[in-house]
Amino acid sequence: MSDNNYGIISTRFYRVAEWIWRMAYVNILWLGFSLLGLGIFGIFPATVALLSVLRKWLTGEPDISIFKQFWSSYKADFLKANILGYLLGVLGYIIWFNYQYLGTVTGTERIFILIGWYVAVVLFILLALFLFPVYVHFKMPLLHYFRTTIVIAISSPFALITLVIALYLALRLFLFVPGLIPFYSMSVTGWLMMWTSVQAFRRIDRKRERIENNEYSIKYFWQQIKKNFKSSDD
Repeated sequence: MSDNNYGIISTRFYRVAEWIWRMAYVNILWLGFSLLGLGIFGIFPATVALLSVLRKWLTGEPDISIFKQFWSSYKADFLKANILGYLLGVLGYIIWFNYQYLGTVTGTERIFILIGWYVAVVLFILLALFLFPVYVHFKMPLLHYFRTTIVIAISSPFALITLVIALYLALRLFLFVPGLIPFYSMSVTGWLMMWTSVQAFRRIDRKRERIENNEYSIKYFWQQIKKNFKSSDD
């Protein structure tokens, strides 16, 4: 093996090892700062902080100070992250309570309540998957995040399907190798959530730009056809 090939392999191995360490480190930070907030007050800010680090990596800033970014986000978003997290928890409790109530009703009333319950479950799942990535990526009034999250999730079915499949595969991996859970469970889960969310955000931005440029109009379509004909004639 030539020295050049050996150098390439060594560099790639180093980069892979570096990212393995980074993912473990940010997962350990998540665990530590969740405990710092006594669990019930630390888990949501720690999750937001973790996602903020992952977002930096995914948007072209891989060399940030991990601890500095994590700590800065944890402090700045401590209150808002807890509010969002516990509002989501209240919604989950309401859905669970209504499921218990379903056992006490019959007939037409049960059918209508059951339909509404299934709709609520779907919306809750969308919120659980995308709410915190949306919060990390956008700045808006707090309660607007719920509506924005649902709109983005519904308008990005490919991202949603990709995320569900990826999370299922990750779950199977962690069940197969439980030793990975303390070091990679949340960082891998967060990376999958943030990656699919960033792709959805970019796709929505491109669609908005096309609309602003009238690229969906008949006039624009006709101009493109004429332009292609002229190019072929040349």
